[in-house]
Amino acid sequence: MECINTQKWHLFRYNYSTTKKTKKEGAINEKKLELKKLLIYAKSVYHIPQKIKELTDKRARKTIPFFNLIMPVFLFLLLQYESFHTVFSSPESMRKRLKHCIRGRIPKVDAIRDALGLTDPEETEGILTATVSRIQKNAVLRGGTIGGYVTAAIDGVELFCSRKKKCGKCLTRKTASGEMEYFHKSIVCTTVGSNPHLILGQDMLDPRDGAEKDEGELTGGKRLIETLYSQHGHFADVIVADGLYLNVPFLRVVLKCHMEAVIRLKDERRLIFQDAEKLFGSGEGKKEPFYREGKKIDCWDLDGFELEGLQEKLRVVRYREKNEKTGEEKWVWLVTTSKEIDYKILWKMMHKRWDIEENAFHQLKTYYHADHCYCHEAVEVIFLLMLIAFNIREMYLYRRIHGFERSKITRKSVTRIFRDDLQAENLCWILYIEGG
Repeated sequence: MECINTQKWHLFRYNYSTTKKTKKEGAINEKKLELKKLLIYAKSVYHIPQKIKELTDKRARKTIPFFNLIMPVFLFLLLQYESFHTVFSSPESMRKRLKHCIRGRIPKVDAIRDALGLTDPEETEGILTATVSRIQKNAVLRGGTIGGYVTAAIDGVELFCSRKKKCGKCLTRKTASGEMEYFHKSIVCTTVGSNPHLILGQDMLDPRDGAEKDEGELTGGKRLIETLYSQHGHFADVIVADGLYLNVPFLRVVLKCHMEAVIRLKDERRLIFQDAEKLFGSGEGKKEPFYREGKKIDCWDLDGFELEGLQEKLRVVRYREKNEKTGEEKWVWLVTTSKEIDYKILWKMMHKRWDIEENAFHQLKTYYHADHCYCHEAVEVIFLLMLIAFNIREMYLYRRIHGFERSKITRKSVTRIFRDDLQAENLCWILYIEGG
C-alpha cells in the first residue's frame, strides 16, 4: 500500500512539474517579445537607423530633422499601423508613443508626406539590399528551404487601385464599363518553404511610354532576377513561378544566373503539354507513387522536351493527387530546367509556391496594409520600407525568439505587445545615434 502511494506521489509530481514547465515556457516566449530587443536587433545587426539617417534630404525647408520624419514612418510600419492619420493626426492616445520615438517636435501628416515624396527610392532600396546581404552573409538559408535547396518564388502583387487618384507612375487599364483605373504593381521575389520567409527584392512596374503598353510581369520578373543576381550573386538555387513565366526569355535569364526554374504548366494548348501527355498516356515515365498529407500521389516524369528558341532541354513532370478518404483527384503539371531534383521534392516546391501568397502577399496586405495608399507620391519608398520591416520582424521572431514557430502566439498578439511597449517605454535612446 505504501509502495502504491509512493508511486502515485511521484506520478503526481511529474505531471505537475511538466504542466508548470510548459506554461512557464509559453510565458518566457511571450516575455521575450519586446520591442526594445527588436529595435536593438535592427540597429546592431542591420544598422537600420544609421542607414535611414544617411538618406538624402531634398527638402527646401528643413525645420524638422529628416530622420524625425522617416524613422517614425519605418517604426509605425513595423508596428503595422493602417494609416498615417491614425498615428500623426490622432488624439492624445498616440502622443505618448510619438514622444517615445521622436526627439523634439512631433511632425504633422503633411510634413511626413512631403518628406517621403522627396525621398529617393534607389537609396531606400539600398537599405533593403544591405539587409538581404547581411542575412545572406549570416548564412541564414545555408541548409536550404526545401529539400536542401534555397527556393524562391516570384510573382506580381497589385498594391492598390483608384479611379480618381493618379500619379506619373500609375499603370492604367480600362474596366468593363469603359472607366479608367489607375494602380501600382510590383514584382516580388521571396523565399518559400521553411521559416523565416524573406523578401529578397521587388521591382515596381513602369507605366507606358508614349504609345507603348505598360510593363508586364515578365519584363519586371526578368529585371528583378538579374538585379538580385548582380547584388547578391547566387541568391537562390531554384526559382518557382506560375504558368505565366513559362517563357523562353525568362528561362534564359534564370539559367544565365546559374539557377534552376520550376514552373507550373497549365495551358493544355501548348505543344510541350500535348507531347508530354501522349508519352505519359502510353505509360512512359511512370514513377513509384508516394504519400503526402493523406493523399496518394502518382507521378510521371520525362526529360528531353523542347521550347522553340531555348537551347536547353526541359523536363515535364505530372502528378495525380488522390485523396484517400474522399477519392477526389487533382492533376498538377510542372516544367523544370533541373535534371537532378527528385520528383518528390519538385512536388513540394510547386505546392510551397503558394507561400508567396500566404506568407508574403497575404501578410503584406492584411497586417502591413500594403493595399492602402499611405502617400501616392511615395508608393515605392513606402513599399520598400514595409519590406525592410517585414524582413526584420521575420528574422527577429524566427531567429532570435527560441520556439516561436512552435508557440501559439499570433502575429496580432505580437503587434499588440510591441505597441504596448512603445506606449510604456521611451525608446529614443535606441533609435537615435550620436548626432542624430
